Amino acid sequence: MMTLPDELVADGVAVPLAIPVLLSTDIERSVETYDSKGFAVVRAAHNYLILRRRAIEVHVSSVAQVPEPHCVSAYIRVADVDEWYSAFKIGPAKRLSEISDKPWGMREFHFIDDDGNLLNIGQMLPTHIAYR
Repeated sequence: MMTLPDELVADGVAVPLAIPVLLSTDIERSVETYDSKGFAVVRAAHNYLILRRRAIEVHVSSVAQVPEPHCVSAYIRVADVDEWYSAFKIGPAKRLSEISDKPWGMREFHFIDDDGNLLNIGQMLPTHIAYR
């Protein structure tokens, strides 16, 4: 049985659905990049990071070289996408899309870090019926 960290339980998280593992050729650069987006380092080793921003956890694994083809991505669903977008505009953001309402019922943006990891961050529009 999986147990959650106490701070996630305190935030009301019952079960994490998925935790993406992103690749990094420079762990220190990743710490700086994600720190500027509001993520905090929960655990760090010389080749692995666990980062958290509120109830969202992202893991980062060190690699000598990002393999080709490279297609690591994650979709993070939040309840306050505009606040997330504001946070992602701070600090390094070489590849940050505009935030927009999509025809599939989501308000979202995407961010690609220096190692090519793609984070899509979105919120269901209130006019859209939640899927079951």
